[in-house]
Amino acid sequence: MKLYHMVSTRSVRPRWLLEEMNLDYELIALSLADIQKEDYQKIHPLAKIPVLIDEGVKIFESSAICIYLGDRYIEKGFAPSFDSPARAFYYQWLFYASTTLDVPIEKYMFLTMPEIPENLLPFAKKNNLTQTEILNWFDRVCQPLAETLASKQYLIEDRFTVADIIVSGILFWALGLKMLENQPILKEYATRMTNRPAFLRANLN
Repeated sequence: MKLYHMVSTRSVRPRWLLEEMNLDYELIALSLADIQKEDYQKIHPLAKIPVLIDEGVKIFESSAICIYLGDRYIEKGFAPSFDSPARAFYYQWLFYASTTLDVPIEKYMFLTMPEIPENLLPFAKKNNLTQTEILNWFDRVCQPLAETLASKQYLIEDRFTVADIIVSGILFWALGLKMLENQPILKEYATRMTNRPAFLRANLN
């Protein structure tokens, strides 16, 4: 199994899961220059990371990789069983994280970190919202998560799953951008999740 990875990107999330699962894998660390090379563009059609190659499977998109691994190794307990009612809420939070929670964080990053290369932030110049507007948007989308986590430690069946990796992996960026100052529940959750030893190993280099 190979994971194509670059530091401080979404590829930390599948690497985190691989570390949690204690699976053997080959880490292929890339730079910005590496992903622009023709050889890598044959691996990922948009020259982005991560990419996982597992026997006959080649898959990109960090959330998709994590979902794939959770189901591929379901006996390790990082995803609800296929016949569990909890599976519905598992899908809910996975999609909520990627389609609702991630968007205002990315917009805020575009606005506050203009030094990031535009090939990593391709919509930077399309952002016409103020910082205050984005933070208000972010606080609104945080509300359902905060309500869910007010009375439990984890999102699904009150145990650590792929959903926590995706959600807290996204919130980790918000934490670094100081977007969680009005969200004490999510700030505590993101801090607790990203202090797990497997995350710390995945985020090293």
